[in-house]
Amino acid sequence: MKRDGKKIKPIHNRNKKPRRSLISRLDWVNRFRHWYMGGVSVTRSIFRVRAAWQGVLIILIILTILFIMAAFYTGPGEFVISLDSEMSEDGFYLSETTDFSERLVCLRGKAVVCADNINIMDIAYDVAEVDGEHNGANYVAETFYLINMTGETRDYQYSLRIRTATKGADKAMWVMVYHNGKQEIYAMEGKDGQPEAQYSLFDFPFQEDAANPSQYQTSSLAESGINPEDYIFDLERADISGANKLVATPFLSERMVCQDVRPEIENNEIDKYTVVIWYEGEDPQCVDDILGGQVELYMNFSY
Repeated sequence: MKRDGKKIKPIHNRNKKPRRSLISRLDWVNRFRHWYMGGVSVTRSIFRVRAAWQGVLIILIILTILFIMAAFYTGPGEFVISLDSEMSEDGFYLSETTDFSERLVCLRGKAVVCADNINIMDIAYDVAEVDGEHNGANYVAETFYLINMTGETRDYQYSLRIRTATKGADKAMWVMVYHNGKQEIYAMEGKDGQPEAQYSLFDFPFQEDAANPSQYQTSSLAESGINPEDYIFDLERADISGANKLVATPFLSERMVCQDVRPEIENNEIDKYTVVIWYEGEDPQCVDDILGGQVELYMNFSY
């Protein structure tokens, strides 16, 4: 056939299919190939999703560690007070003021640098009446408040622990804890395993606020009409019959100062705490060997 003088090649079998390869003719091989490639695709997707979740998990773990470090890190000699995460999420808060203008989960008090040993008589008598941090020259003092805003009546516990101690300084450390107007005094037990005690011809301060009145043993010296300033006693000879005695409650362990449960704090009820820490000069373990030592404490609230 010619068109415009050109010979046209005839077209045959326009619908003829292309020749199949050998592999394509083997049906089971073809099916295996599609199954394998599909499996690879799914596996890649799974690993991509898993890798993404692993990345998110790693980030969350890092943030959690940083949060814990920020909440519990203490500089040398600092005193830290904190709520655990469950209490804070439920609606418990800390504050240095009764109006809770700042609702906090952590309070951090400054250290007293180069603290010298003192006697309980040297602590300000109004130490439990001043809000916030009010350290003395040689003692740490912190008054703070805890409020329940969970909408329910709850129980909680608090614990006061020694985070670190060097050169045995904790052996001469005494701690006074006020809770809602009542105080108790703590000290590490003596070398003989007995509670530490001190003596005075005069009345001990804070005695009227004692949660445990048996800590104080009052002498009959005043009733005898003898002037304390004229009375001399010798501790080494155990001539202390005319002296008042203060017996400290022993620490619960080498690292635990005290622990207690606060039952049934009602919604919107506020608890008041004051913690005072000092090196007691009357403690037999307050010796030159502890010079240059330091103690770090933290107080934690949890269910």
